[in-house]
Amino acid sequence: MALPSFDSGWRDGARIKPRICVLEIKDRDKLDGEPIAWLFVEREETYRRDDRDGSVYEASIRLSYERIAPKHSYRMSGKGHFSGGFSRGYGDGSSVSLTSESTSRGAVFLDLPGLEGQRVGTYLMNEIVQWVRQWPEATVRSVELLSGQAHGENKARRNRFYEQFGLKFDYRDPEQREGLSRPMLSEALTPVETWQSNIRECDVREYLGGVLYDRDRLGFELSQRERAIRNLSDEIKRAEAHPVRWALRQLWWRISPPLGQVTILLIFAVMVWLGLKPK
Repeated sequence: MALPSFDSGWRDGARIKPRICVLEIKDRDKLDGEPIAWLFVEREETYRRDDRDGSVYEASIRLSYERIAPKHSYRMSGKGHFSGGFSRGYGDGSSVSLTSESTSRGAVFLDLPGLEGQRVGTYLMNEIVQWVRQWPEATVRSVELLSGQAHGENKARRNRFYEQFGLKFDYRDPEQREGLSRPMLSEALTPVETWQSNIRECDVREYLGGVLYDRDRLGFELSQRERAIRNLSDEIKRAEAHPVRWALRQLWWRISPPLGQVTILLIFAVMVWLGLKPK
């Protein structure tokens, strides 16, 4: 493991994803098209264990993301994080949070202008859901929906976003602008895989290798075109310097192949007339 941040690992017999990966995102309505964005995603997990038996009594996960933008780009890159937490607790039992590294209430914000509805948030939340399901008997802390987040079409999209993972809400108003999710166990959460249709997890080395390959290929194509332009420029200079000679040469090159074929046919006909067999 020369570069452990980029390699998959193992924990408690289960395979874990690399610490850092690249997300390649396509338009969900144009899956045959080119990618529309790329993100770096860094995964940070912490575990606190009981010295007596090694059991986990507190843990957290943070998925930090940042858009990969061209150098000197004026476009806003966009960055942020999604978090989750676990606490073994006493009395009330174990609990997990889908929105905070502690088990207190948190919030989820996706700051990626132009990528709304492209399932990036679904990917990130699904990673949190998969992680908290390590503790199936833990209670999921309530997710609070605030009316300030329910503007325009965002309200329906926000509500569907959480409900697709199995959360059920008690709304405080008929318009379902704000409310709290009902208590449930972690094992009842529903992993979501719809993001796989337009988002691909890439190894960082694979991604950078592809960038270098594309750069070399484009460099070769550019050199070929520059050579063709130089040859064409030289040809134009010769035509301008000796236009008659250049025109005659062009005419010769146009008629020489047919003349060559006629010559071969005449030679063959003469050989047949003389009774000679061509070798």
